[in-house]
Amino acid sequence: MFNRNKLPKDIKIYRNIFDEKVRWGDTDGYNHVNNVSISRYFESARVNIIRNLETEKYSFVIVNFEINYIDQIFYPSLIQIGSSLTRIGNKSITFTQALFVKGVCKSIAKSTLAYADIIEKKSYNIDTKTRNTLIKKYGASDEI
Repeated sequence: MFNRNKLPKDIKIYRNIFDEKVRWGDTDGYNHVNNVSISRYFESARVNIIRNLETEKYSFVIVNFEINYIDQIFYPSLIQIGSSLTRIGNKSITFTQALFVKGVCKSIAKSTLAYADIIEKKSYNIDTKTRNTLIKKYGASDEI
């Protein structure tokens, strides 16, 4: 359960900001964005980060995803998704994300991804170079 009083007030606290547009096909008959589309927005922002860290052998694969829907989103809208690394373990990482429309947080999410050998289908320790890149580029601010 999340605390509404602790919702992020400013997307600038996140280390990575990804812009997205609500597409007409993301909505129901009332121009309300459906929940599946919201999870895809978070996915797009997350994939934008991890694609830069993949190799032919190693990648991050999602093992857990939590989402809280705070307020409705309507078509048309411009969306910003903020993402920051909030935990780095030996074999996995956790990103905290927030989705904003016109500067207002509409949804928050947390994703845990395992570092895996995608050929052998096994988790592996995150190598030092990847770990350092993650911390430098995507490490959390003190406000998250």
